[in-house]
Amino acid sequence: MPTAIFDAMNAHAQAIARFADAMPVRADGRSGVMLRFQPKRSRHALVPIEDWADLGPELSIPAVCGAGKVLRVLRAARIAAPRDPLALLGREECAARLLSRAVGTTLRVAFRRRSRLRFVAWTERGVETVSDVAEVREHEDAYLVLRRGGRFPVRFERNSVIRQRRDLETWYEVLAIERA
Repeated sequence: MPTAIFDAMNAHAQAIARFADAMPVRADGRSGVMLRFQPKRSRHALVPIEDWADLGPELSIPAVCGAGKVLRVLRAARIAAPRDPLALLGREECAARLLSRAVGTTLRVAFRRRSRLRFVAWTERGVETVSDVAEVREHEDAYLVLRRGGRFPVRFERNSVIRQRRDLETWYEVLAIERA
């Protein structure tokens, strides 16, 4: 039975989508390309699917994964990849120029919906935010905020909380890219 639960957690969807855009981004010492796919038909969503392809600038696991995403789009669009794919690291403008030639290509995209819960409390001390929340338990005297990853819980006394809010951020993670 545990494998059935694990399979449901890793479930993903597929959609036939048009590669819509590649926008270069450099911020906070990281560089990469925001990939955008516009689904043509899908049971799950017709909103654009955006995915971040990290390109470094240094050689790291996220950067290699990001270069892999760029190469999969190029391969599906039948565009020649650079001779040295690692030369894309730290060169988001170059990657975006290559990917601009793939705009309009119809692809099969496998994706998974992801979400992240955040708890925001306005207290007498100011605004406090707790990220990566697993659950918020409301007791008579306090809010107990349980966090993901086994990190310690955070307790807010009810009488010190003026206002509280839960924010849910959702996005799609692209798992596979193939030619349709």
